[in-house]
Amino acid sequence: MSNHVAENKRIAKNTLALYVRTIIVMLVSLYVSRVLLDKLGVDDYGVYNVVGSIVVLFSFLNNALTSASQRFLTVALGEGDDTKMHRVFNTSVSIQILLIVVSIVLLEIIGTWFLNNRLNIPEERLEAANYAFQFSILTFCFNFIRVPYSATVVAHERLDFFAYASIIDAILKLCIAYMIGITGFDRLITYSFLLALESFIILFVYKIFCTNKYESCKYKGILDKTIFREMFMFSGWTLLGGFSNVATQNGFLFMLNMFCGVIANAAMGIANQVLTALVTFVGSFQTSFQPQIVKSYAQGEISRVHNLINSTSKFSFALMFLPACLLIINIDLILSIWLNDVPENAGRFCQILIICSIIDAITGPFYCAILATGKIAKYQILISISFLLDLIVSFILFKIGVEPFLILTSRIITRGILNALIGIYTLKELINHNTMEYVQKTVMPIILLLVIMSPIAYFLHAKFDGFLLLVVSVPVICIVFLIACYYKLFTTSEREYIKSFIKKFKRRG
Repeated sequence: MSNHVAENKRIAKNTLALYVRTIIVMLVSLYVSRVLLDKLGVDDYGVYNVVGSIVVLFSFLNNALTSASQRFLTVALGEGDDTKMHRVFNTSVSIQILLIVVSIVLLEIIGTWFLNNRLNIPEERLEAANYAFQFSILTFCFNFIRVPYSATVVAHERLDFFAYASIIDAILKLCIAYMIGITGFDRLITYSFLLALESFIILFVYKIFCTNKYESCKYKGILDKTIFREMFMFSGWTLLGGFSNVATQNGFLFMLNMFCGVIANAAMGIANQVLTALVTFVGSFQTSFQPQIVKSYAQGEISRVHNLINSTSKFSFALMFLPACLLIINIDLILSIWLNDVPENAGRFCQILIICSIIDAITGPFYCAILATGKIAKYQILISISFLLDLIVSFILFKIGVEPFLILTSRIITRGILNALIGIYTLKELINHNTMEYVQKTVMPIILLLVIMSPIAYFLHAKFDGFLLLVVSVPVICIVFLIACYYKLFTTSEREYIKSFIKKFKRRG
């Protein structure tokens, strides 16, 4: 029990460090988007988003290897096997190098053809788009090779360094946004080049920290065949889900470009920036729990895994809903303050993606627990079908002329609700997670809070507008939601944990 208390304290400490990081990164990232849209212009901003989406299409490799590396490193750490950690790290780096080579070949052949022959890009910006594409490939490679190092940091729960590195990353991106405003060169090309350079700097920072701090991070070209086979099988199924996820999201961007043009891509780019800020916010909390879920499973403490899933789902919802609700009802004002030139439909894109993010926050712990088991084949197949269904429905809606922002509602049903049901079913099958208990203790309290908050939000939005709506909604929504959370969402033990954490924080302050 005392060990669990120490682990809970570590979670609280890591969560606090990540919150500080998240607030800084979120504010800087949102401001960077404003500067970029102003300096690049709507057209070039849209061009970069659609060109970058070709490279992002290959990010499923990055995501799959991140999950595999974190899972195997954390399990080895939970088992206390330093030799295994060293071999896992080396094998992971070797796999990264191999996949980078394959990715470059495919991007240069298929990506370049698609860019020049299928995308709707103004003729006069095609050359700049090609330069941006090449530098985006470099950025992808640097971020990709960083995966084993960042996975090691998370596995060791050194989330303070993770927070510092993220802040440095955000500040460098802010500097880049200002630099493109004073350059005499093409701004789109300059931005793409500087972003690649910045990615290399962050990779260098991670490499120096990890190689000096952890003996396991010294790469010696080891390729353990057994670990490679296990990671390959694990990554293979993760790749399927990751590819389906990225393909459907970027497939939507391509369809948006073909049916609506680069202005619509700019609007979607803004919406994705808002979504990224929110996801980063709640993701910081879930990152602090992730190593504990994996370690608890590796040590056979399944009941603790169940408790962590339930608690993390509720805390994630609480952390996500408050800013999400305020953003949804005030989005037009916020965008007009944030941006000099708000692309058409940006507000509506934001509202629908924010709703999706609330569902994703609740189900985030599912994925972590499923990865911990290593038995992910059926889950990845099922969510891949869900992602494909989203893409098919979106294409049909585009063809019949539905408004772009309404097409995004298919995500709520497929990537949101359907994926949540798939996660619940898989957890029941793999770790015998009590579905009825989860529904009673987690889902029903969340639904109750939505029933309480939705009429209040609707009334405020109907009664007020503009700056007055913002001034009234912030205190009203915050007070009602915090009271409802405390008494209706959390259990007695969870309320005690919150109070003890606040008391310790006040003493330290």
